[in-house]
Amino acid sequence: MPEISVQHQCAELTDLVQTESFGEPVGELPLQTDAGFFEQGNMIAGTWECAPGKLQLDLDITEFCHLLKGHWVLTSASGKVTGIKAGDSWMFPKGWQGTAEVLETVRKVYMIIT
Repeated sequence: MPEISVQHQCAELTDLVQTESFGEPVGELPLQTDAGFFEQGNMIAGTWECAPGKLQLDLDITEFCHLLKGHWVLTSASGKVTGIKAGDSWMFPKGWQGTAEVLETVRKVYMIIT
């Protein structure tokens, strides 16, 4: 029987480990850390943090995110600018292309469907 997976107090986690970049850096590669807590079939969930910097994204996944701290600006390839601040939730649809500029270190909880 499947059981509930829990990652308690995501905003306070201290066991995040350095991970591969979520996108291609534009300029210097910002430090990115992660603590996954669920993986089953085509779904992955966890907490991710990124220091200030800019990433070029070309997503082949669908991802739900909720920002716990920080501020970043997402600019789609078509030019639509979306500001994201702590407390906001959003979806990256499969196929989304653009840039993610981290203005203040961000920490998000995420659910990825590959």
